[in-house]
Amino acid sequence: MPHIIVKLYPGRSDAQRKELTRKIVKNTKEILGCEDKAISVAFEQVEKDDWAQKVYRPDIIECPGTLYKQPGYNPFLLKQNKTENMAALKEQIQKAVQTAQKEDTSGYFNAMSWLDLELEDNPEIFDGFFDTAWADISPDERGKRAAVIRSVL
Repeated sequence: MPHIIVKLYPGRSDAQRKELTRKIVKNTKEILGCEDKAISVAFEQVEKDDWAQKVYRPDIIECPGTLYKQPGYNPFLLKQNKTENMAALKEQIQKAVQTAQKEDTSGYFNAMSWLDLELEDNPEIFDGFFDTAWADISPDERGKRAAVIRSVL
């Protein structure tokens, strides 16, 4: 333990995969305190055209409770269609709220407080719903975006 699986597009060199493996093993040993012999690393190459169905849907959308770093994109959203986009954003937030509520052990779960924390700590998780990344917008635009995101809850 542990076995770590890295999924990525084809095209990375053997040297790149070996270097990433070396760094994953080094950090895993340091953080988890396990021996080198206990760690295994595998690479699964997934074609770009298959990514949404083979990785994004099963590993990201359908397993929000196991995901520790959200991607800043969503291949299932068409940003041009704002009505559909907002409906998808609302659906994603509601699913995340349900998952967070189930995991809360305090008995005092507040969905809006949870969302505010997400906006403070991980605002880029909502980038897939917008035309511009969080990092690329002004503080004023960030406030407006946060208001839009809050409005769907």
